[in-house]
Order: sequence, then C-alpha cells, then structure tokens
Amino acid sequence: MTRPCVSLSTVATMRSEKLGFLSSLLCKWHSQATLIGKSVLPVLLLVRLVILGAAVHMSWLNDEEEFICNTQMPGCKESCYNELTPLAAPRLWTLQLVLVLAPGLVFLFYLIHLTNRENQVRRSDGEVKGHALGAYQTCMASVVLVEVAFVVTQSLLFGFWVHVKYTCESFACSHTVDCFVPHAWQKTAFLFIMFITSCVSLLLSAVELICVLMRNRQPDGAKALQSGSEVEESPCFLRQLLSLWHSHASVLGKAVLPVLQLVRLVIVGAAVQPVWDTDSSQFVCNSQQPGCSEASFNFVTPFFLHQYWTLQVVLILAPGLIFFCYLVHLIVLGKKSGRGAQVKGHVLGAYLALLSAVVLLEGGFALL
Repeated sequence: MTRPCVSLSTVATMRSEKLGFLSSLLCKWHSQATLIGKSVLPVLLLVRLVILGAAVHMSWLNDEEEFICNTQMPGCKESCYNELTPLAAPRLWTLQLVLVLAPGLVFLFYLIHLTNRENQVRRSDGEVKGHALGAYQTCMASVVLVEVAFVVTQSLLFGFWVHVKYTCESFACSHTVDCFVPHAWQKTAFLFIMFITSCVSLLLSAVELICVLMRNRQPDGAKALQSGSEVEESPCFLRQLLSLWHSHASVLGKAVLPVLQLVRLVIVGAAVQPVWDTDSSQFVCNSQQPGCSEASFNFVTPFFLHQYWTLQVVLILAPGLIFFCYLVHLIVLGKKSGRGAQVKGHVLGAYLALLSAVVLLEGGFALL
C-alpha cells in the first residue's frame, strides 16, 4: 500500500488553524480577566498544588501508624485517632483545590464551545462575548464561595495549632489516655501556610470579581470586553514572548539563574527526599516509654529540610511565572491596541519587580 502524501501547504494550513484556535481561546480569556486573574491566581493555585503534593504529604504519610497512645487496649488508639482527625488535612486541601479548579475548567470548556461555534455558525463577536463575560463572573463567584467554605471548615476542624500531646476520652477507652501526635510542628506550619494561601486566594478572587463587575459597568470597559476575538494570532507568539524577556535580562537572567533553579529543584526532588524519607522511623531513643521517641523527634526536627527547600524553590519560582503571564498579557494587549512598541516600556518595571521579589525571598529563607 502506498502512503498518502501530505503537502507542506496542507500541514502549514492545519498548523495555522490550530494556532488560530488557541489564539482565539487565549484572547477570549484575556479579554475577560484582569491582570490578577491572568497571572497571580493561576500561579498561586500552582504553588498550593505543589506544596500539597511535595511537602504536606510527607507530614501525613504514615500519620495513623505513628500516632501513639499509652495504652494497649484494643480499639482505643484507633478511636482516639478518629476523634482527633475526623478528616485528614491533605484530603480536605485536595478537595478544596479540586473544587477551586472546577469553575475554571468549566469556563475553559465553555470558551472552547464558543470558539467552535464562532468558527461554524459565524455569529457576531458581540453576542458571543456577552455569554463569556457572564460565565467568567460566575466562575469567580464560585471560587470565592468555595474558598470561604473551606477557610471556615479548616478553622473549625483543625484550628491553627497542633499539639504534641492529645488527651483522649473516647468511649473505646476505659480511662483517660494520653496520645502523641507525630510531626506536630510541621502540621502546624502547613496549617498556617495553607490557611494564609487560602485567604490570599479568597481576597484576590474577590478583588478580581469586583474589578470585572466594575469594568463591565463602564462603557469603555464593556466595549473592551467585547473585542476579544478580533485579535489575529501571529505564528511568532512564542518568539515575541522570548524577545520581551531577553530584551531586559542579562546573561545571568537568561541562562544562569533558570538553570540554577532547575538544578535546585532536581536535587530537592531526586536526592534530598530519600535521605529524610524514613527519618522518623529510624530515630531511636534509649527509652521504651510510649510517645517519648515521637516527642523528641518533633523537638529535634520541627521541620524537614527537604520540605523547607521545596517551599523555598516553589516560592522563588512563583514571581517568574507571574512575570511570564504578565508578558503574555502585554503581547495580547499590544495586538489589540496596535501599540506593540509602547508595551515594551512596562516590561522593565515588571522584570525589576521580579528580581526584587526573588532577592527578598532568598534573603528571608537564608535568615530562617
């Protein structure tokens, strides 16, 4: 059998159609969201996801097995653990991130639907964008409600402090039992971190919703929201993105710093974690008293170093991700307004803000 030949022009046309579809989708999203919704909120969500997956999981990995009570009564330990932990914090945060992501995914699929309908039905852009604006407002309102619900739930279930010693009076125990919680200080730190990030996400989501509502009420803002799909995509979008970045960064910013961050990330993920993976189980004290070894380990190691370094790398990478999202915003804005040359003037300030944030974060983690 002979293989059908595909001309280069056909391949170029298919590639152009894909770029046009992605461009239309990207421009629709950018025409609805403000700078907070385009850059800060997605990066903040990514930071929360990485912290949950790479750091929090280690503190609750063998939580029930390492939970010790000074009794041998069958069922007493399990009952006390269930009383102390009705729902594990990582499961609550996983459910929170899923529900926070859900409205955004629904909005994304709705934009895909609108883009397909534009291509097939050839409806006017004004009618389509009105629906997209309402969908985006609903998305942000849903995120605000989910964040409020989980902030309140975390406060009620876990509070803000995990104590090493827990006094249990469960029905399965014949008397009051003292239990000892593993990694108490680490859990307290992550409770604070996730609570603060949830509050920041809630605040930024509320500000994003208010800004979109206020901009929609203004005649000029409403007109700007309707012009998203009028932007034509250039095949050199990635080239423009790299050009804006390279126009202000030196050799250090272009090569050395990104490679250094990559090396730190690989070392933390592939080399450091196995060293501390079984640290708690291999920590030995010359005592058989229940809970003594766990309490001593929490005192000696209040926070695992690899978890600390993971948090450091994630927070240092966050300003760079926000900077790249801001560059995408400037490119789309330059195409819509036809002022591509004037856009470059904003990049220098954003890049200086990126470097300042990295310096402050590095200095803060070095002092800690």
